[in-house]
Amino acid sequence: MKNKSYQAINDSTCGWSHTTTEAPSYPRLEENKQADWVIVGAGFTGLAAAFRVAELNPDDSIILLDAEKAGNGASARNSGYIVDITLNDGGSSLADEQTQLAKSRLNMAGLELLRQQVNQYEIDCDWDESGKLHCAADARNIPKLKNFENFLGRAEVPYKIWQKKALSHRLGTDYYQYAVQTHKGVLVNPAGLVNGLLENLPASVSVYEHTPVSDVQSGDSIRMITPGGTVTAGRAIIAVNALMPKLGLKSDRVFPLTLTASLTRPLNEQEYQSIGKPEPWGVLSASSMGATVRLTNDRRILVRNTVEWWPSLKMDETSLAQRRQKNQMGLRKRFPGLTGLGIDYTWSGHVCISRNSKPVFEKIENNLYLAGCYNAGGVAMGSLFGKLIVDYASGLESEQLSYVLEQEKPVFIPPRPLLDVGLKTRLAWQRYQGRNEA
Repeated sequence: MKNKSYQAINDSTCGWSHTTTEAPSYPRLEENKQADWVIVGAGFTGLAAAFRVAELNPDDSIILLDAEKAGNGASARNSGYIVDITLNDGGSSLADEQTQLAKSRLNMAGLELLRQQVNQYEIDCDWDESGKLHCAADARNIPKLKNFENFLGRAEVPYKIWQKKALSHRLGTDYYQYAVQTHKGVLVNPAGLVNGLLENLPASVSVYEHTPVSDVQSGDSIRMITPGGTVTAGRAIIAVNALMPKLGLKSDRVFPLTLTASLTRPLNEQEYQSIGKPEPWGVLSASSMGATVRLTNDRRILVRNTVEWWPSLKMDETSLAQRRQKNQMGLRKRFPGLTGLGIDYTWSGHVCISRNSKPVFEKIENNLYLAGCYNAGGVAMGSLFGKLIVDYASGLESEQLSYVLEQEKPVFIPPRPLLDVGLKTRLAWQRYQGRNEA
């Protein structure tokens, strides 16, 4: 488990971070420290773990490390959906449907955990309980949505069907043909949510940012080696999600994908009226490679229509500018009348994927635990797993924890360069299939 030369991967242009409350600042680790617990990764999983340790063990000291600026990682860079139930998992057999419903229950548990924290700490993150719409622009994808509709009906999950005319009025664009809306999901500014959680961490948590872990040494205690010092702790949790392979963890089981999104300037009153003054909304495509689009509370439009295998993870300014053009094309297809609407921010982010869409949740060695790989659905699931991994490390038992521990583990993936060839080929094919939804 070594990462001798960590290179920063996060750009400074995440629109969510620039349009919400500023993240708190923390020092680098510059000395040797001891604690009862050390947590690596200040995203949703790591933050949930820190809250849970403090809840269960108020007198325990906790050190939370982040390789870059806390609050500016992948957890703050997603499209801001706290998902209730997913479209593309299962639905083909009774066993698949039961698995999907069980996953939905986990999602809802994570969502409820976040809802309680948002209410308790009065976190300003544009929390919006209007749900999400799974939309098809290409008529060939409508059968997929109808299958989803049938599944929701069998499972007695509330939903709403949107035909083209009503959908066009709801969204302010006639680009989409059909939609299935589920009601229990939440839309947020994810950076606002992460920053609010950081601001309200218990006093027993000490945060160090710009402190990458270069080595993990296990034994009777866990020793984290960083450029400026070490942390020795009785128990450790690694919650770095897509960065697991960079630490030498699960590189034969999980891999990162890089996504790029853009956020426009706010619509002025005339532009807003021209699209019918719709309430905020969030659209997920019926195609896995289709665009994710949102109209935010401050009347900005978000477009995310790129998914790539980008092994270095760090995307330079030139590459970001090229993806901005793709995001702009997606915007123009949906809102051709908004010719003067410019993009304020373009940024990249990462998701962690396994070949069989299963998460990582396990004890690696004595007192060393690992959680991550949420397959592009990590806000709710990552928060719940952060809580449950602490329960696991603390010897607690629950129905939720038992279910997670019993699940299938991520399966083997081939090494590079075979992985490169396979992923590029598969993504290119999926991109072609979803070209009318991008």
